[in-house]
Amino acid sequence: MSTLHSFKSVVVFLSLSCLLLAGCSQPEVKRVGSVIGIKKENLAEYKRLHAHTWSGVLKMINRAHIRNYSIYLGAPEKDTDDYYLFSYFEHVGDDYEKDRAKIAADKTTQQWGKHTDPLQTPLPTRQEGEWWSQWQEVFHHDGPPHDCKNPKRFGSIIGLNSEPEKIIAYTQLHAAVWPGVLDAIDRANIRNYSIYHGELEPGKHLLFSYFEYIGDDFAGDMERIGRDKVTQVWWTYTDPLQIPLPTRGAGEHWAAVEEVFHAD
Repeated sequence: MSTLHSFKSVVVFLSLSCLLLAGCSQPEVKRVGSVIGIKKENLAEYKRLHAHTWSGVLKMINRAHIRNYSIYLGAPEKDTDDYYLFSYFEHVGDDYEKDRAKIAADKTTQQWGKHTDPLQTPLPTRQEGEWWSQWQEVFHHDGPPHDCKNPKRFGSIIGLNSEPEKIIAYTQLHAAVWPGVLDAIDRANIRNYSIYHGELEPGKHLLFSYFEYIGDDFAGDMERIGRDKVTQVWWTYTDPLQIPLPTRGAGEHWAAVEEVFHAD
């Protein structure tokens, strides 16, 4: 056997071994959902900045192993000066805290923060040391495998009954979502679906959801979910725990929020 052929055999063997060993080929994905306030008078400037995010900031995000980063804008009330930013991203590195520190130490990102931070209003419920409040992921479903390179992204919000037993009921239901409900989500071409829970202020609970759509008939797929018998029964348990917001559109249960930033 030639040396070259032997080398190729070793490479193939190592590659196959890597694929067979759990976690060898793909880093674990950490999904993060966070929220911060923003006043109505700051919306235009925030949108302007994020429509032309500095290249150095985007490069630092990439170096910190952050991908699929979206920021959404919305409000739970009508005719209000208080809006909120809802962010979703995925960290695919080995050390999230180390990468966060790397971003915080970056000079370009620090300069960017001098423009963006004064526009934001941290939540009164944030934990010590937080700027954006990191919320609890109460549901995630990967969904069906796909080869769609540009899925459509959707963010939405809804209130949650603040009674402790209602919150517990909601989180327990979503810790073990019925298989039939997950099947209906898959058939509707929805993937990478997460729901986050937190408090905008003490006693004011909210849910923020993020998902991706990989089909070609969103309205039709949503209608099919609505007709699904298992999902209809599921909603008889979950809907009474939720509080639809006055900012939702016609036909919406959850209120859609506007994407104002995305980085792959």
